[in-house]
Amino acid sequence: YVTLTRFAAQQLYAPARLVQEMPGIVRIPVARKHVALLRGGAVDVVPLVAWRAGGLYVTAVKLTNRTDQPQTLDPRHLRGRWLTAAFQHNRLLAAGSEADTTAVYLISARPFESSR
Repeated sequence: YVTLTRFAAQQLYAPARLVQEMPGIVRIPVARKHVALLRGGAVDVVPLVAWRAGGLYVTAVKLTNRTDQPQTLDPRHLRGRWLTAAFQHNRLLAAGSEADTTAVYLISARPFESSR
């Protein structure tokens, strides 16, 4: 799980010169449309990219605060069947601020659409 999470985070945040492909990890399609992944409706959720490695899937998902109040992210509020969930940052500042967006890396036994 750690290797897949690190791989996904590097794919999103590392400079291109430092991004490395890993044998056995294959990018797979994911619909980039809003989904109701977090309970409460205060956060917009859009899957960005997904990969498969053997029998596991990792999906990088963009989270954006829609409110004027800071939001603390809690994995217990995620809808779906996830083996692990790792937030890039566990707190979102108010909408419109520099820190109103983060990512969560979700690992599952099935593709994203089948796991949520």
